[in-house]
This record gives sequence, C-alpha cells and structure tokens, in this order.
Amino acid sequence: MKRKLTDKKRKILRKIYGALSFTTALFVFQACYGPPQDFGYDTYIQGIVKSKTTNQPIPGIKVTVDNNPQYEVTDSKGEYKMFVPLYTQYNVRFEDIDSNTNGSFMQKDTIFVFPDQSARLNVYLNDK
Repeated sequence: MKRKLTDKKRKILRKIYGALSFTTALFVFQACYGPPQDFGYDTYIQGIVKSKTTNQPIPGIKVTVDNNPQYEVTDSKGEYKMFVPLYTQYNVRFEDIDSNTNGSFMQKDTIFVFPDQSARLNVYLNDK
C-alpha cells in the first residue's frame, strides 16, 4: 500500500516538474529572442519643441500623429520620441495640455513628408 502511494506521489511530482520545466524553457526563449518584430515597418520620429519667443524648450506639449492612437508628451527638455507606422506623409499636431504650468502656447498642425525610417522634427510654438 505504501509503495503505491509513493509511486503515485512520484508520478504527480514528475508531471508538475515537467510542466514547470517546459514553461521555464518557453519563458527563457521569450526573454532571449523577444516578441516578434514587425520587420521595421515603423518610422522613428523625434524632436524638440521650443518657444518661439524665448527659444526655451517646452515640457508638457502633447505630440500626436493623425490616424494613430498613441501620443507622446514632451519631457523637461522639450524632447519627444515615438514610433509610428511607416507612411510617406504625416499630419503631426502639437498642443499645450498642461494649461498655464509652462506658459500658454497655440496649437500647431504640420504636415511632414519624408521617405526614411527615422526623422527629426523640431518645432517652435507661438505664445497665446
């Protein structure tokens, strides 16, 4: 009777260790090779947003690209960075979303045309 119980425990433990080993191997594979890539069909857009009157960087500006749900907000240096799907033309919008915290600036819409997979777009905003 005791022999049957130990054999049963051993089989259960073997199954548990086998399952844990398999999931660990999958996790290590994912960590090493990462998620599937989209084969570079993205464009990397970066730049700095500055005040036209003071030439100082503006934090808290929301940067959006039409037909793309994501957006970026400029950091303390006025910089933004984002990946967007690769197109030949982008409608980029810069809008002040932090009210009067860093000054008050007018919204700016611009059309950006380029063939490369990365670009730098520096913008100057007018005060309200």
